[in-house]
Amino acid sequence: MAHHPEHTTPIAPRRAVYLPTGLVIALVVLRLATGWHFYREGTKKLAYNADTGVTTIAFSAEPFLRQSVGPVAEIVKEEMPAAYNWERYLAVPRQARPTTEEELDKRAKWEADYAARRKAAAAKKQPLPIEFPPHSPYYDWADRIERSWRTAHDRFVIIPALTDDQRAAAAEALDFRRQQLADYLESQADAIAEWEHELFRLEELKKDSGAVSLPFLGTRIEEKAAETKSKTGAWISQVKAIEAAYLDDLRHIVDEEQLSEAATAAALDEALTDESAKKLSNINMAVTAVIIGSGVLLMLGLFTRVACIAAAGFLLSVIASQPPWVPGSLNPVFYYQLVEIAALAVLFAAAAGQYAGLDYFIRLFTGKCCGRKESV
Repeated sequence: MAHHPEHTTPIAPRRAVYLPTGLVIALVVLRLATGWHFYREGTKKLAYNADTGVTTIAFSAEPFLRQSVGPVAEIVKEEMPAAYNWERYLAVPRQARPTTEEELDKRAKWEADYAARRKAAAAKKQPLPIEFPPHSPYYDWADRIERSWRTAHDRFVIIPALTDDQRAAAAEALDFRRQQLADYLESQADAIAEWEHELFRLEELKKDSGAVSLPFLGTRIEEKAAETKSKTGAWISQVKAIEAAYLDDLRHIVDEEQLSEAATAAALDEALTDESAKKLSNINMAVTAVIIGSGVLLMLGLFTRVACIAAAGFLLSVIASQPPWVPGSLNPVFYYQLVEIAALAVLFAAAAGQYAGLDYFIRLFTGKCCGRKESV
C-alpha cells in the first residue's frame, strides 16, 4: 500500500502592515510635540550657574503637595518638612465656649502636678520636666515639633566621635529650646484659640454657602480664608527660628578638630538633616528626571512605550493629588493633563517610536522588542 504524505496547509508569509502616509506623519508630529513639551517643562526646573558650571534643581514640589486634597492628602502632608503639618495639627476649627467645671478641675490638677514635679526636680538639681498643657489649643502641633527635635537629638548623640560632655551639652540644648518653644506657644495661646474659633466660623460660613446661594457669600468666604491663613505666618516663622537655633546649637557642640574628620562631618550632616527634607529632595529629583527623560525618549522615538507609561504616570499623580471631585480641589477640571494622557495612549498603542524613531532599529534587530508581530 502506497504511503501518501499528509496534506499540510502552506503558511502564508508574514506581511508588513502599512499605514497611510498622513497617519504616520501625524503620529511623528504628535510624538515630537508631546516630547518637546515634556522636555521644555522639565528643563524649566533646572538652574545653571555660569560661574561654577553647575546645574542644580531649582524646583520644589512642596507648595503643590501641601495643597493636596483627597484620600492621600494627609499622608503626603505628614511627610512635608519644616512646618510639621500645621494644617492638620494646628488649624483645627474649635468653637469658643465657656469652660466647664470638669474641664477647669482637670486643668487645675494638671497645673498643680506639673508645678510640683518641676519644684521637686529643681530641689534635686535635676533637669526640669518640660511639658505642653494637654488642654492648650496648640498641644498636638507642639508635640509633633518636639518629637522631631528629639529625633534629631537621638541621631546626634550616637555620633562616635562625641565625648560624654558633648552629649550632655546636646541634652541641655534640647531642654533649653523645648522650654523656649513652650514659653512662646503659651504666650500665643489666646491668639491661637481665637484663630481656631475663626476657623470654626469659616466652616460654618461654608456650610451656609451650600444651603443658600448668595452672590456675596463666595467672596466673603475667600476673604475670610485668606485672612485666617495669613495669621499662621508669625507662629510658623518663630518656630522655624527656634528650630534653626537648636540645630545651630548642636553644630557648635562639635569642635573643629572633630569636624576635620570626614566621617564625623558626614555623620553630623546626616544627623541634622531633616528626613522629610531628604524625601522632598528625592521627589524633586525624581519628578525632574521623569519629565525630562520622558521628553527626550519621546523625541528620539526610543523606548517610546516606556516613556509613555512614565509620562502618563506622572500626569495621573498630578490629577490624584488634586482630584476634581474632592471639595477644595484647585483642579476642578483636568486641563491639559487629560489631553496629554490621551495623546500618550495613542503613541503607546501605535508604538509610535518605530516611525522616524530609534525604536525602528530596535525592532529591526530584535524582531520583537517594541513592535507587534502580525498573526497569520
